[in-house]
Amino acid sequence: MAKLTEPLDATTGQQIDAILLGLRDSPDVGAGLLQALDIAIDMIGADMGTLQRFDARTDCLTIVASRGFSSEALSFFGTVRRDTNTTCAVALMRRMRVFVEDVTTSYLFVGTRELDMLRAGGIAAAQSTPLISSHGRLWGVLTTHFRKPQTKREFDHAPLDRLAAQIADSLEQREGLVSSRRFHGRQFPKDSQPRD
Repeated sequence: MAKLTEPLDATTGQQIDAILLGLRDSPDVGAGLLQALDIAIDMIGADMGTLQRFDARTDCLTIVASRGFSSEALSFFGTVRRDTNTTCAVALMRRMRVFVEDVTTSYLFVGTRELDMLRAGGIAAAQSTPLISSHGRLWGVLTTHFRKPQTKREFDHAPLDRLAAQIADSLEQREGLVSSRRFHGRQFPKDSQPRD
């Protein structure tokens, strides 16, 4: 698995710019979110991932885009509360990245139903990065998952941090155009494509 250690190439930068523009302006926000997730997965050398929207009314995260998960896993993790044993719940509470190198030995997962579901899905490690706009608003959480244990110090997360902030800014700019309810419920099982 490739680790992100070099600057993004021009093609990837152009893809990110196009995705961010689409998140602001396209009628198909679901497709844009899935593309942003795919870029993040590739950027960090992960195997799968999710994008979750934070709903302040319910104080929960809801999956709005995913890649590589079964329908069962999407149902189980579809809505995450702060007391859920997940990296995304901790990232929500702390408003900072959470990295678990090995889910089987992490205090967060040992002895939990969440660990059973992660292992069933072949997940060995995960990181969650909050999507916080330049105005400080928490939009949601971006999580990438790995099939093998990882070493946190081997990753350069600066590009992922920039992408997360850019996604949050684009969605914040979009808010005046589309109701936030349009983002909810965008769950994509393994190898599926978004539909509006």
